[in-house]
Amino acid sequence: MEKLYKIEKLDHQGRGIIRENGPIIFVENALPDEQVEIKIVKEKKQLKEAQVVAYYKQSSSRNKVKCPYYNQCGGCHIMHMSYKKQLEWKEEKVKEILNKFMDSSVLFSIQPIVASEEWNYRNKATFQVKQKLGYFAQKTNTIVPVEQCNLVDPNIQKLIPILSTLDISSCSQITIRASKNTNQTMVIFDMKTNIDTTKIVETLKEYVSSIYVKKEKLNCIYGMPFIEEKIGDCVFKISPGSFFQVNTNQAKKLYDIVLKYANVQTEDSVLDLYCGTGTIGIYISKYCHNVLGIEMNKHAVQDALENQKLNHIHNMEFICNDVSNIVDKIVDKYSVIIVDPPRSGLDQKTITYLKQSGAKRIVYVSCDPVTLARDLNQLKEKYHIKELTPVDMFPQTYHVECVCMLNRR
Repeated sequence: MEKLYKIEKLDHQGRGIIRENGPIIFVENALPDEQVEIKIVKEKKQLKEAQVVAYYKQSSSRNKVKCPYYNQCGGCHIMHMSYKKQLEWKEEKVKEILNKFMDSSVLFSIQPIVASEEWNYRNKATFQVKQKLGYFAQKTNTIVPVEQCNLVDPNIQKLIPILSTLDISSCSQITIRASKNTNQTMVIFDMKTNIDTTKIVETLKEYVSSIYVKKEKLNCIYGMPFIEEKIGDCVFKISPGSFFQVNTNQAKKLYDIVLKYANVQTEDSVLDLYCGTGTIGIYISKYCHNVLGIEMNKHAVQDALENQKLNHIHNMEFICNDVSNIVDKIVDKYSVIIVDPPRSGLDQKTITYLKQSGAKRIVYVSCDPVTLARDLNQLKEKYHIKELTPVDMFPQTYHVECVCMLNRR
């Protein structure tokens, strides 16, 4: 018999860890306490990467994987783990990262993770095209053809076999966006060459609200120029390039946590940094005096202005600029500041502004616990870190979102 290894724990990407004399070994598709036979697929000085050849003892948390492409497609990382265990692991991962990267003297409450629907939660999917629709295999540009995806909205799933009946050889990508609460669907074809689109429209028009073709520029060839989504009592336009949270139902829960942590009063002025299409600002605008959103993506700001009109919001303004370029030029005082930065977190200029702002509360929405911990370490000088709630926006993957409340000391 080949040598058996015991999986000690999971790393922050959901890979099993084996520690023996020598480099640490990371094992895909392995869970704590499992006994496995492995083969090494990549070797570096300090670490090795391995795959399981055989399982001799399996974890009670192991899930029967329902996706036929799981071992090839790079879209999911932890589908082999029961959803209950995924939530426990993500919650523990957030705690581990904060303990590792933050000053140990900073104590604050970490709430239980907010669970999602396990399946069919994604309102957007981008398929690569090479004769057939597919996703990239993990860490490669090799396309894995797919006929189904358990993560996507049923209206997206319904279109996969229909698209496969079309001649899509002129496409490089096809993106589908679907709204959960208005039942509208948009398809965007990214073309390599010009083609007659008559067959596309005829085939899809009874299933979709909007069809776009992109070659050099974007053209709407059928239906509405946008689709709409509802979150709470707010309506949002989604155009082809709009950023919108891919898990609509979880977005509502996340926004409710932001609203609770912001605790805005009718006299509060709110600054919404990295505001995107203005969704969070619009969601909380009726509870406060006014909101200023700052966002560098001009298409996102155009959508934000449209969303403002759509929701009859009169106490919001938007500035199209990079936060780091403009934050030190803000003169007005804001009592509540919301930040939702990219994965890289806050730049030093923005952290300096926040510390000097005098805002009574900051709500930090983060998609990376490591950069969140780094930034909280600096903000703690002027702000008491009160509470943090992890939110599972992406079941079956290792990603986790966090919302953190900071009160001025």
